[in-house]
Amino acid sequence: MTEAGPVLAMNLAFAKEPRETKSGACGTVVRNAEMKIVDPHTGASLPQNQSGEICIRGTQIMKGYLSDTEATKVTIDKDGWLHTGDIGYIDDDDELFIVDRLKELIKYKGFQVAPAELEAMLIAHPNISDAAVVPMKDDAAGEVPVAFVVRSIGSKITEDDIKQFISKQVVFYKRLGRVFFTDAIPKSPSGKVLRKDLRAKLATI
Repeated sequence: MTEAGPVLAMNLAFAKEPRETKSGACGTVVRNAEMKIVDPHTGASLPQNQSGEICIRGTQIMKGYLSDTEATKVTIDKDGWLHTGDIGYIDDDDELFIVDRLKELIKYKGFQVAPAELEAMLIAHPNISDAAVVPMKDDAAGEVPVAFVVRSIGSKITEDDIKQFISKQVVFYKRLGRVFFTDAIPKSPSGKVLRKDLRAKLATI
């Protein structure tokens, strides 16, 4: 993010002594910065391999937003940590993985569900060519994850097939409430899923 300076983490393939890289890894934090993962609700630091909000501190981060003190206070805490709004984790080799955006998390009762995690599982299915996950309001849970799915050519996969496929891989609060089939997933020119369009479509179903 722009507020955090030009570089936060460096892929190890670009190090003086290049090392093997991992799929999806952003590399390790740059030398002139500190990074930690915190619980979005409590602010407590989390251990390795546990997802939370990515926070960065260092001389390269912004001083604040121009003429917007309140926005600055929300983004940079009293100890100088900039809260990126990104959800990620640091593995045992100190490599950073970004999972999702904090604002995209689905709140199922007291649990949080990252849409990107479910989307990766869905797209891995041979009968699914594309997919996106958004929240649907639920009286009991607050929100439940639902999926918009594009079938692969010739596929006859059903909603129940997909729900069972996901249920076998996740804990109860990450299970899909519904599956809706669509011809295409709306995306921006850069390939980002336009979740607001899907939420609007969901409101008409």
